[in-house]
Amino acid sequence: MKRSIMKNHQIRRRLSAFLVDQDGAIAILMAVLFPVLIGFAGLAVDIGHMYVVKSQLKNAADAGALSGARALVPYIDPSTPDWIAARDKAILTVKLNHADNDPLTDCQVEWGYWSFTTNPPSLKSAGIVPTANDFPAMQVKVSKTAGQNHGPVKMFLASVLGIMPADASATSVAIISFPTGLGAGGLKPLVATKKIVENYWNRSDPDNPGLPFQFKLGDGKQADDTMWTTFKVDSNSNDYTKELILNGNPGDIYIGDSVYLQPGVRAVDYGPNEMGKFINQTVMLAIVDPVTLVEQTTAPILDFIAFHITGYSQGGQYIEGYFDKHYVITNPQGVGLPHNPYSTSNPPQLVDG
Repeated sequence: MKRSIMKNHQIRRRLSAFLVDQDGAIAILMAVLFPVLIGFAGLAVDIGHMYVVKSQLKNAADAGALSGARALVPYIDPSTPDWIAARDKAILTVKLNHADNDPLTDCQVEWGYWSFTTNPPSLKSAGIVPTANDFPAMQVKVSKTAGQNHGPVKMFLASVLGIMPADASATSVAIISFPTGLGAGGLKPLVATKKIVENYWNRSDPDNPGLPFQFKLGDGKQADDTMWTTFKVDSNSNDYTKELILNGNPGDIYIGDSVYLQPGVRAVDYGPNEMGKFINQTVMLAIVDPVTLVEQTTAPILDFIAFHITGYSQGGQYIEGYFDKHYVITNPQGVGLPHNPYSTSNPPQLVDG
């Protein structure tokens, strides 16, 4: 009996000694692993932080490319986008953004024609003659590296593992294009003649050179005036014309389509519930080059142009306003290159990066 009791005491002492030894080993192991565990936790935090910074750089690159592409129009001439204005706008837009809690101060901007014929699509020189598959483009790269935008990206707890600050960058490409047609409701039933566009497109207000020249679109009795169109339906009724004023073209209209031009003037069409309803708004008009403005005729659509209405006169039978060079079409049909320097563009579009 005594031997049994003594044996149990010995077992308990040995077990207690073993547990004490293990406590010490665990404590040593934890002391060794704790910095590593902290490092991995920090690495997870820093990976998330890096993702956020890259998203911020991408947003800035997207914004720069889109605003730059938008500034490519109006064209300097029918074949030359305004590359320099677009570059300056892209840089200015990028500088409005922040990344890693620092303001962005610089970016790399390239321009040329984005070609969809290469695989993968790529940026070609601005000096090429573009084809139907080449579109004016702005490419913007925003980096956070040593010497750029307060880089590199700051790392926090990951430094425990010896991970140093990291570089990050993002690249975006945006193109500008021009419609081959407009969807239903996109056009008002007045046309702008080629002559009136050429007369007023590049004119400025003589008293305020920075503002566009305002003029009247009237009854079509003069060579530089305008006419009503009923698009693809030959009808000169009051009710049908009013319906077109309020709702626009009933179906898709494309460059090259022949439309009916209706002579004569109805004062009601210039009233407050007709064309006057769109005062202080920009509307789209078809450009035509009719043989006559005083007889019923047809003419093909040469292009589309934006006209901002600033006034109207029912008694005077006209609307007043100016050609809006900076308007973006909201319901384009198809994409293409401009036909004229006064072509109104589609919205800019991100394509790669």
